[in-house]
Amino acid sequence: MAKSTAINLLLLDGTANGRIKCTINSRTGVIFRIPRKDLANCKKLDGLENDGVYFLLGEENEQPTIYIGQAGSRKNGRGILNRLNEHERNADKNFWTEAIILTTSNNSFGATEISWLEHKFCNMAIKAGRYSVKNGNDPSPGNITEEKESDLEDHAEFAQLVLSAIGYKIFEPPQKNPTPPVVEDDGIFFLSRKIKSLGRTLDAKMKRTATGFKVLAGSEISPHETERLSAPLKKLRRSEKVVNGRLIEDIEFNSASTAAEFVVGNNANGLLEWRTQNGVPLKNFLSE
Repeated sequence: MAKSTAINLLLLDGTANGRIKCTINSRTGVIFRIPRKDLANCKKLDGLENDGVYFLLGEENEQPTIYIGQAGSRKNGRGILNRLNEHERNADKNFWTEAIILTTSNNSFGATEISWLEHKFCNMAIKAGRYSVKNGNDPSPGNITEEKESDLEDHAEFAQLVLSAIGYKIFEPPQKNPTPPVVEDDGIFFLSRKIKSLGRTLDAKMKRTATGFKVLAGSEISPHETERLSAPLKKLRRSEKVVNGRLIEDIEFNSASTAAEFVVGNNANGLLEWRTQNGVPLKNFLSE
């Protein structure tokens, strides 16, 4: 019988959609999940001054995309956080909507360790095939002893365990012939977003189809949009299909996140934004 493992989840913002810190008792590994929109609130977050490895997750060309990088300590003592802030300002990596970070509670990673882990995770992600890996070059694993490799394999195993537990199957190949799950409400999902400038909540409906995700006519479309929104989505939001802030005919998208971004005018995680009437997120109904 497999040994049971307790994973400690700290909801730093009091919500599962916000920042999360994950640990396991007796292990030094620490994993953070940080939505990009919350990055500015992390200046006082302990652990982000350490060395570590990080994953930037999002979509590009309607494909799940990941960039895997490493961050060493900086003179100002804000290693990982500074590296993420650099990516926040980098237009070449504007696809990401959230970051996953692996570090340690005792800051035991050094340059050799994070290089090895970056190489390990990059190749694991490519092999799994769930994400388009955006790394331009194959990171070097460097030279480490057998003892050190065993220790780092343990950290890699820790990361896989925790990420899988909180819903990120980055390193697990998808099933070839998954059984379609039973979907509530005939596949209808809802998105509600409070728009402060309008003084009310915006509501939209989406239906899963055999080929994608169809935003339904009658859905409200936010009149506001950010620079992060792709040019094709901006054009579509301004087309004759949207009249007085309301969609007048169904539009199908390949990605649930693209459908959500079309509605809200900003980066959005469709797997979490679209929910059943009972509040169950779309991700619970997709085959792993």
